[in-house]
Amino acid sequence: MAAKRARRRNFSTDLRYLRTILRGFRWTICAMVLAIVLGGVLIHVTPESSLGGQHPSWMLSFYGAWMSMFAQPLFSPPDTWPIAVMGGIYPLFGVLLIGEGLVRFALLMVSRRRGEKEWMLVMASTYRNHVIVCGLGHLGFRVLSKLVEQGREVVAIEKDPGGRFVEEAKESGAVILIRDMKSDESLVEAGVAHAQSIIVATDDDMANVEVALDAKRMNPRIRTAVRMFDQATASKLKDAFKFDFAFSPSALAASTVAAMSLGVRVISAFAVAGKTQVVAEVDVEAGCRVAGITIGELERTTKLRILGRTAAGGANDSLPSTGATLAGGDVLVVGGPVDDLERALPGFSAPRSDRS
Repeated sequence: MAAKRARRRNFSTDLRYLRTILRGFRWTICAMVLAIVLGGVLIHVTPESSLGGQHPSWMLSFYGAWMSMFAQPLFSPPDTWPIAVMGGIYPLFGVLLIGEGLVRFALLMVSRRRGEKEWMLVMASTYRNHVIVCGLGHLGFRVLSKLVEQGREVVAIEKDPGGRFVEEAKESGAVILIRDMKSDESLVEAGVAHAQSIIVATDDDMANVEVALDAKRMNPRIRTAVRMFDQATASKLKDAFKFDFAFSPSALAASTVAAMSLGVRVISAFAVAGKTQVVAEVDVEAGCRVAGITIGELERTTKLRILGRTAAGGANDSLPSTGATLAGGDVLVVGGPVDDLERALPGFSAPRSDRS
């Protein structure tokens, strides 16, 4: 089912891409069609001696106009001066229209291979329900990398073309636009009208707020995540401007460091409703209080969630059964409030007299 959805999404993306390419060459195509139609009409209304004075058919007339653009007239020498004039002018049209179109298309293909701005703009215009990341510093690049790992379509906006992570971000397959994010045009080019969410992660707090407000103005349905230096300010701005998420990297880092002080292997830490939550690996020591009880009992008594278990024998179980019995040597992945984890940790350790 997932594969079928992926195929449908890829087919839809291909159609949007084709439509975008055609839109970029629309004036060239229109001018060429107009020249063929006018030339075809002129040829059709002119009797041709090589056809016994008959008028050429419409198909032959349009074909003759097309060939005239390559300096290959069907009827030579021409019987009338209008056809002679067309035979002299149309090769110039061919050079200007067909030649210019081929050169532009070739440059676009080169831009695609090199990841240059022309191709990036084309790709950004084909995206729907994608994520926009503003700023490719340490935080922005890590966020972009995680989104790409998840298979999400990402458009990043970065002001500095020589930024440390720009080339690596391009290699990830994400669309990178070298633009000033505070410009409305930059957000339009990034497809803000069709984006699902925008993550503004630069170290300029006021610019971050401005861009998030602009994104909301241009797409009221977009989800906004805004980086702020101070968590208290972030919380106030989140409520005042109706941002979906306002975060302080320093506060998130503080949660992780605080959890590490418990002596467990912290996988991640985050704040929910002002309370620090932690996901960590905990060893079940032989002879400890929790050895011999089931996972369900452990969850009821500690209020922690057991997210994974690696048994002493090496078997790995994601979301193990609540009826599974714990044994010494097991490694658990637990999640929950840091206070509950701190209270539960003594139960995972063997009494001192039992330790070697």
